[in-house]
Amino acid sequence: MKFELKAKLDRTFAKAKTVSSGRLFSRQLTYLVDSALTNLFLTSQKDLAIEGHICLIAIGGYGRMELSPYSDIDLLYLHDGELSDNQLSSLIGRINTYLYDNGKEVGHACRTIEESFLYLDTLESFHAILDSRFLAGSKDLYKKYQADFLKQLPQDRTTYYNEYKVGFLKKRIIDAYEPLLLSEPNIKIDPLGLRDIQFMYWTEKTGKPSDKIETGVFDYFFSGQTQPILAAYDFLLISRAALHIISGRKNDRLDLSLQGEVAEFLGFGNKNELKCLERFMSKFYKCQKDVYFFLGMYIEVKTKTYSEDSVRIFSNPDTLYEDTMNFFLDCQSEKIEPSRIALNELRFASNFLEEDYKNSKPVIDSFLKILNKRYNIGHLMTLMHECNILGKLIPEFGACSNFPLFSYHHQYTVDEHTLLILRELDKLESGTWEDAEVQGIYSSLEQREILILAILIHDAGKVKEGDHSQYGAELSIAVSERLGLTDNETELFRFLVAEHIAMSELSSKRDIYDPNLIKDFSKLFPNKNWLGLLYVLTIIDTKSVGRGVLTNWKKEILHALYELTYKAIEERDSETLSSENTLDGIRNYWIQKEGIHESIATQILTFTQKFKPQTFLSYNTPRKILHLFTNLVEWRNSGELIKLLTESEPAFLTISFFAKQNRDLLLYVSGCISSLGLNLVGLRQFESPDKEQIIQAQVTDSFGSGSIPETKITELKEMIMGCIRGKLNIEEIALTQTIWSLNPKVPKGMVEEMIKFSNDPRENFSILEIRLPDSLGLLFRILKAILSCPVNVIFVRIATSADYAYDSFYIQTLDGLRIDSTEILLQLKEKIYEAMHLQMNEGFLEINF
Repeated sequence: MKFELKAKLDRTFAKAKTVSSGRLFSRQLTYLVDSALTNLFLTSQKDLAIEGHICLIAIGGYGRMELSPYSDIDLLYLHDGELSDNQLSSLIGRINTYLYDNGKEVGHACRTIEESFLYLDTLESFHAILDSRFLAGSKDLYKKYQADFLKQLPQDRTTYYNEYKVGFLKKRIIDAYEPLLLSEPNIKIDPLGLRDIQFMYWTEKTGKPSDKIETGVFDYFFSGQTQPILAAYDFLLISRAALHIISGRKNDRLDLSLQGEVAEFLGFGNKNELKCLERFMSKFYKCQKDVYFFLGMYIEVKTKTYSEDSVRIFSNPDTLYEDTMNFFLDCQSEKIEPSRIALNELRFASNFLEEDYKNSKPVIDSFLKILNKRYNIGHLMTLMHECNILGKLIPEFGACSNFPLFSYHHQYTVDEHTLLILRELDKLESGTWEDAEVQGIYSSLEQREILILAILIHDAGKVKEGDHSQYGAELSIAVSERLGLTDNETELFRFLVAEHIAMSELSSKRDIYDPNLIKDFSKLFPNKNWLGLLYVLTIIDTKSVGRGVLTNWKKEILHALYELTYKAIEERDSETLSSENTLDGIRNYWIQKEGIHESIATQILTFTQKFKPQTFLSYNTPRKILHLFTNLVEWRNSGELIKLLTESEPAFLTISFFAKQNRDLLLYVSGCISSLGLNLVGLRQFESPDKEQIIQAQVTDSFGSGSIPETKITELKEMIMGCIRGKLNIEEIALTQTIWSLNPKVPKGMVEEMIKFSNDPRENFSILEIRLPDSLGLLFRILKAILSCPVNVIFVRIATSADYAYDSFYIQTLDGLRIDSTEILLQLKEKIYEAMHLQMNEGFLEINF
């Protein structure tokens, strides 16, 4: 039957749920394909009169008998050169067409034995033929292929490829700086996946006896301490098979949106329960760590970089506790890289460390010496963790092992993220961090060893529901007591853990140029050293969330918050007030630095004092105030409909818009910027006494850079003018996808949705915070909903991650006051729900209207 193979395979797919072995399942799929192709070949052989001249050989993954449900079928048509092109084409056409009709992709080669030597020029083709397996046809020809080709592979080519693979694995795994456990791993080709194991297998296969030619990965590792890697390989195979079945196609990327389904398919529980995902991913990561350790030992053996004595250093049970920590202390003191074989012995020894290990005074003393030396601390703690030693000493951190966060924003597990931060600290400690400002601040700080501990514990609270910062702070006190820290050290430790997201939250969700905000924030810090430690922690924590997360914009805004808070602490401590942005300070700057006549400076100051909101003077520097005023006058005299002024900052481009007062201008600006594929990260508007509008937008390109071509600015201006004149429909512009985006669709329920309203009695504005899954035109829709109510938006802070948008809107009544009216609040709530197409209270975890 034409489609019988597809039907048999489809029926077999369901067995992956009950067959716990990836090896057994993939072999069963292989047997089904083998049977179909053998029968078809034998029938064709008679029809085409080719018997004795050709044989069919499985190669690649099919040759290893490791088929996944939607794997390609790789075939070699080996002939003796006596067949015509028509005979060969007819045979290949029949078999390949049959496979295509049954939903299989085919890769094939048609060669003689002599021609096979010509196709060893790529690693992929070399590996493919290493997995040659006889299917049907001339056995004599296949035996000749084994003897004259497989056993005669060029030694220089084999040696070159094997040395390349060992070097590649060392650089990719052992020397890796970035975490290896990813939130969305590619099971086949990412670090510690199937391909890395196969690299070892292929390397070994070229040196094995001839009777091993047709065996697969498992047969090459049935010796020595190989049980963990075999179990890991088996689990990766069955996980890949489940992923193929659920995706309905060849797919090796274990995407967040599919992890729950794969976990349920493999029997880990209900896909809608977080524990199901945690159990599955924890086992997945454990398998990858088993691969990591085996691979490390393998590379040391291959490169002959280990000492026979290194495997005996943990053999004395009476000194085991001290030996484990002194091993790392010695490595730090002597600045040597520990043997991977020794680390594996240490990993084995960790099974015999009891609960009292964490209270052992010799162990703690050695650990504190390592902290105080600070040299290579991130790398050493990474190795400690891999050997299960760090978690034994600090079980609060050990609980985070392999703990996934199921977030597009967080690219690594909690433990891998934490260790990456510590490796960033290594760069700071060595003076090689990429940002000179951050490096300078770090180098001036004291009590840096406490920062190390804070990093270790800062996310430990995520294993428990609720406020992870507060739970982590509680854990820090327990750790402090065990380590014997002083009261001051304990308080600093607790503070850094409890407040580790404070600067990130404040800078991304609030107007940091609000003097009251900065004054309140500065009260958190007893001194500038504590501020510096928290700032450095925030920077390297943000960077270590994932590649590209610490954008230039985030660095810039965090540094601005640090500088403003530092200044506030100085003023508080010296009980003096800075005059730079007082009225006299602004006026004096203009006179002394800009050469403005006193009377004119006074007139400009009187005019700008009347801007709404009054933060116009505190937000902008004296230079910027004068610059904006000058351009406002120039625009007013030009008669233009609108004026755009751009100013490049290190991390973004500030675009100032000058126009007649127009309530919809905010919508035009936000909608048009978004439609051009630009990112809006901040938005602020002011109104002059003459009802003129100034909107300041902070913009980056899609890569987080402020380098935006002038053509884009011109296009933006034309679009906004078209909207003002009524020639363009802002709804169509803002809600139409015009730029291709790689952003993934966020699964429902992943984002904790929220609308929150808050008032500070000292302020004349109210704050509306909204957290929602990011979507096309989200900011535009929210702004439109807000502006349909009797309120003004004076400032917007936009913080978008890979998962969600968290936008904060500073709003006032039309009279410039904070919003105390219940009627207006309820109207805002109704309009926002309507704009988000949600039922009342659907999905929202916090609504404080």
